[in-house]
Amino acid sequence: MQVGDLVQTVKGWSYKTWTGVIIKMKESELPEDWAQVFWTEASGIDGQVFWVPVNKCEVISESR
Repeated sequence: MQVGDLVQTVKGWSYKTWTGVIIKMKESELPEDWAQVFWTEASGIDGQVFWVPVNKCEVISESR
C-alpha cells in the first residue's frame, strides 16, 4: 500500500465496507503499520480522515 491507493476495509472488520484514498502512511513499532485515509462514503463521516491499520484495508486500485 502507498499514498494515492484506493482502498476499502476488509469484509467483517466493520458493519459495512468503507472506501477511501490513502493520503499518508505511518510505520509503527506495533505489529501493523497505519494508513491515514480520506473516506469517501456518504454518511455521518462523509469527507472525514481517519487512521486505520493497513491490515484492515485492501487495495482496490493502485496509484499510478
